[in-house]
Order: sequence, then C-alpha cells, then structure tokens
Amino acid sequence: MRTSSWRGGLAVVASVGVAIALGACGSSSDDGGSGGGSGGDTPKVGYSTTSLGDAYRVVLARQVKLGGDAAGLDIQSPTDANNDPAKQITDVTTMLGQGVDGIEMIVLDSGAIKPALDRAEAKGVPVVAIDQGPSSGKVAMVVRGDNELMGRQACESIGAALDGRGKVLELQGALDGIGGQERTKGFNDCMKEQFPGIAVVSKPTDWLQEKATTAAQTVLSTDRDVNAVFLASDAAMLPGVLKVLERLGRLQPVGSDGHIPLVTIDGTPFGLEQVRRGYVDALVSQPLGGYARWAAHYVKAAIDGEEFRVGPTDHDSRIIEENGNLSDILPTPVVTRREVDDPELWGNQAAER
Repeated sequence: MRTSSWRGGLAVVASVGVAIALGACGSSSDDGGSGGGSGGDTPKVGYSTTSLGDAYRVVLARQVKLGGDAAGLDIQSPTDANNDPAKQITDVTTMLGQGVDGIEMIVLDSGAIKPALDRAEAKGVPVVAIDQGPSSGKVAMVVRGDNELMGRQACESIGAALDGRGKVLELQGALDGIGGQERTKGFNDCMKEQFPGIAVVSKPTDWLQEKATTAAQTVLSTDRDVNAVFLASDAAMLPGVLKVLERLGRLQPVGSDGHIPLVTIDGTPFGLEQVRRGYVDALVSQPLGGYARWAAHYVKAAIDGEEFRVGPTDHDSRIIEENGNLSDILPTPVVTRREVDDPELWGNQAAER
C-alpha cells in the first residue's frame, strides 16, 4: 500500500529544498553521546527518505540531522529512494550492510517495505518510521501527525468560514494510502457531524498537482454553488488551484466580496505565503521539528534496549497501537494570519534558507 504523502514536486519548492540539502550536508554536532549498538561509540543511524525533490522532505532530512546531533547520534547522509519502493528496500539493505546501529525512515510503500524491515529485525537493528509507517513489518516506533485530526481541523476551519452552509470541493490525496484515507475520513466525518448544511464534492488526485488542477477547473467552472475548497496537501495542489481561481476571476483575498475559503494541509513556504496574502484562510502544518526530535529519541532508546508502551507521553502526544506497531501521534498546529510568522513552522524554516 502506497503511503507517500504526495508524489508531485513543486519547482519553486524544490529549488528551496536543494539549498537546504546543501546546508544539511554540512551540519555537524559538538554533542558526544554514547549508544548501544556501537560498543560505547556514538550510535550510527541511517536515514532513508522517499525523495529529496520537495522542500518538505528536504527540511525533514535537515531536522533529522539536527535531532540526531542533539541526541548524540551519528546520522548518516540521507538516501533518496526517488519515489521507488524497490530502491528504498535496496537503500535499507545497504545501510544494514554498512553496520548501522539504527535506522530512521519515511516509508514510501507501507506494504512493500516489509522485506527490508524483516532484514533489520533479523540483524537486531531498530527502525523508527517518520510521518509514514508500514502496514506490515516491525518498527520500534512510528512518529507521525494525526492525519484524521488534520482533516477534522481543516473541516472546522472551512465550516466556520462558511457559517455552516454551502458546498465545498474536497481535493483528496491518494486513497490507496493511509495518509490520504485518514485525511479524507477526518474531513468528511467532521462535516457530517458538525456541518450538515455543507455539501461536499470529493475528487481524488493521487497527490498529483495536474490531477488537482484539472479537478478544480472542472468543478469550479461548472458548479457555481461551490464556494470553498479543501486541499489535502498544499505541497501537491495549491499552485494549480490558485491559477484556476485566477483564470475564473474568483481569486479574492479574505474579507473581499467573492472570496472562496481555501484550507489545506502540510504547511509549505508557498502555503504560508498565501496565508499572509489572504488567499488561504488556514492551513494545518506538519510538526517536522517534533518528528525529528522524537524519532531520534526513540531510535536511541531502542538501541539502548528500551521498550515502549501505549498511553499518553510527557510531550503532549499519545502512543497508540496500529498495524502491529506503536505510533506516537504528535499534535498538529492550525495556522492562520495570527500564527503564520511563527519561526517554529517548518515552512518558515525552509523559506529562510
């Protein structure tokens, strides 16, 4: 089952990402630290990512390096699966052959990754999954946001903007993956429960900007009753949707006559800029700093032989069991004009570099 957060890359975002990647490669740590699998040396931890073609994953790679430094880990240079599940399995196998003590990774294909996880388990090398977890195979922990909650948060923002009445276009992610499924479920369940006066027109996009743009063009040009849009990912969809609204003469900032409320998930630099300009009412940002910090914590603890259990944590999250593994579900912030300049937002960190 594919669980990649999105498959399309944005040129404007990717160019930012390249600069960040160069900065990440030059990161170093003054933290000593000792760990489990290296016989008292600093634990060596591999990092496998789905791609380095967009700012989200490049900033996350940088944060993983910084989080590892702070935890006393030697984070290796990230491997780029280039959105190829077979290559990710090869990347993990190579890491194991190089003698890593632990692995952090974004799982590209939640079912296909199992052979790599089985090899890591056989070697006693703990794996911590970030953002995307496996549907089978053993990991020490999954650290991710609550995608269903993200969908609910987006629903509540749109419901408030429409005063509970209207019709919203939902541009869904890939429905063969957990992330896309949960964002859609959270959004639609919330609409049915809290805003029965709002109709939802749902269109799948597979996280592809061209599909999102086509769907937006078709619906918005033929159904004038649609007066709001929910995007399951600003990284994969927002530029094209804004262009559609502009072509149709319907792109107006918040507070203007004819404004169409837009709410999205992920929190790219481009998305934050559209919040500032007033074209996006709100976005739900992924907590990349938290992902990296707690992934480092869990992989180091697992290397040291610690075990984890279900329940609330001391960092405002909860650990649940899903797909035979434990997941630490971190809170996700809703960003409006009031919060958009928060330096802790990953999109602002990306834009600074």
